[in-house]
Amino acid sequence: MASICTRCALRLQRAAQSQTRQATHRAFSQTSKRAKHHGLPTFAETSTPELDDILLTLRNKHLIPANLHKSERRLIFGTKYRQQLLDNPQTALVGDEEVPLTWIDRRKEIPSRNKLFVRALELMSKGARDEYGGDWKNLTALLTALKGVSKSKGHEKRDVREERMGRIVRKVAEAGHLEIVIHCLKISKQTGLSLKQEDVLENVVWAMHHAAQKAGWSEEAVTKSLKHARAIGLLLESEQHGGGAVLREDDPRTRPEVVGVFLELSAVFAYRYGGGKDEDGSVKMYAERLLSCIGEHAQPPSRAPAPTGPQMEMLHGVPIWHGLMLAENILGRDLPQPQLAKKIRQDYEAGLEILAQAIEAQTPAPGSYGEQALVAWKECVRE
Repeated sequence: MASICTRCALRLQRAAQSQTRQATHRAFSQTSKRAKHHGLPTFAETSTPELDDILLTLRNKHLIPANLHKSERRLIFGTKYRQQLLDNPQTALVGDEEVPLTWIDRRKEIPSRNKLFVRALELMSKGARDEYGGDWKNLTALLTALKGVSKSKGHEKRDVREERMGRIVRKVAEAGHLEIVIHCLKISKQTGLSLKQEDVLENVVWAMHHAAQKAGWSEEAVTKSLKHARAIGLLLESEQHGGGAVLREDDPRTRPEVVGVFLELSAVFAYRYGGGKDEDGSVKMYAERLLSCIGEHAQPPSRAPAPTGPQMEMLHGVPIWHGLMLAENILGRDLPQPQLAKKIRQDYEAGLEILAQAIEAQTPAPGSYGEQALVAWKECVRE
């Protein structure tokens, strides 16, 4: 259990960062300031004392030392300076925040950054949930803190591994707060989260589909996923997340499984809540893009389920089939390349039906990857 002082410290931290303060000049205090620094990220108080304690430890034992000058780090880590800091307290300015220089025994008092991070994620995923993100609202500050430590000299230089980033996205999306992930993506240089990371892209795109499907394709859920899709689409146009003005090899903007989700969401909305009409032209636009991506070389799902892990062929194929099937109904004669569209839709439908039968024959357990794939197939809009 964290002490009351730990929780108070978090409140004091936020108060200190809420205002710009001038350097304090005292007879026995010395303050130095570094130029062009964005400051320390602020952690909000969480639902558990343990998580508060972990975030404060990350801040005090990793993030603050990482943002000090080399001479200041010598003070807080050098054994010979321990008594000096007690007798002559010193502070440093990181951005606009004044922080005390406290001696740290680097052999005993610095817990593993990686273990702290993993435990923080565990607690955030189990913590309180609310409309504002619950404990996940600290994700931006947490990733920023870890990115800051990774970039510092004399510290571990490994960023959070890509596969872990993918799991983070999945956990946040499962909690219903993909908007927090999108915010982290918008400030990628600070957080290190990018759509160029394959696991991040996969989980973000699937989350947009899954959130709408899980809610029974309700108008609210589909509208929310479309809003997220528009934000992701804009990010994919940037150099930070895509190829910018140039379509690079395997560019997400030309990948059928990505464009398929964009088409699917637009088509479901038009079919169910737009009177069956493509009022804004998005269904036709995404149908054209999808057909251009696939062309004459469609690769429907194989008939054999994956032996382990997610059934990616089903998860990739369902939105493509779903979007094209609804687009045919919505656009009618205005459907681009109707013969090609029909052939692709039929090929995918046949492949998905056989794959679904094979997965069902395995009697997948509740919550398994197999069940996830079957739900995706069975809960498409077919009426």
